[in-house]
Amino acid sequence: MADPLDTLPFKTLVAQTGAVLLTHGVEVEATSVRGVAAHLVEAMAERVGMHHAEAVHLVTPEGVAEIIMKAAGEDDQGISGPHAMRPVRVDDRTVSAPVESLGHLVMAASQAGKYAGLNDDGAAAAHLLDLATEIGAALVRNHADGAVEISAGVLDELAELVDAVADQVETSGWSICPCGEDHGQQSVDVGTVPVMRHHAALARGLRKQADG
Repeated sequence: MADPLDTLPFKTLVAQTGAVLLTHGVEVEATSVRGVAAHLVEAMAERVGMHHAEAVHLVTPEGVAEIIMKAAGEDDQGISGPHAMRPVRVDDRTVSAPVESLGHLVMAASQAGKYAGLNDDGAAAAHLLDLATEIGAALVRNHADGAVEISAGVLDELAELVDAVADQVETSGWSICPCGEDHGQQSVDVGTVPVMRHHAALARGLRKQADG
């Protein structure tokens, strides 16, 4: 028997859920939408005593989207909501940035991502590492005369996330080593915050070029 979650009705549910989420201004990877939809279909099948293939018709795209958006709203630990949730980039402009500056931003995304991951904010860590990858890809793909074309949206997201991680280090005790024992990590954390602030400001400074 074919996998009931590998059928046209289920794939349609996933695709329609993605469209509903876009109307709320967020974009979520299809694999993550699929996971939530599959859980709801399985729960519905168990509740009403149906096969999965029948229960899929009882789950609506709006219902799946609501669960995902609710999870985003209730995520008080994280910065950027559930894994794979991203703001929709409505600004498709690019700016020309020096290679050296973008190198600093790759480091900033990686550093902030490491802090987020070590302090149990997987959503922020995933988003930051995605940004590091995106900037790195731009460096490889668009390098010309010491400058790179980079999306203004990437710079916006990076500045916001790096500043948010710095806030967590300052106010919530995030540490590069949250093991509970003191072995000098506090001084590292204190020194990291101004570096993060500087990199966030750098991203915002580059971003201003898009506004002329």
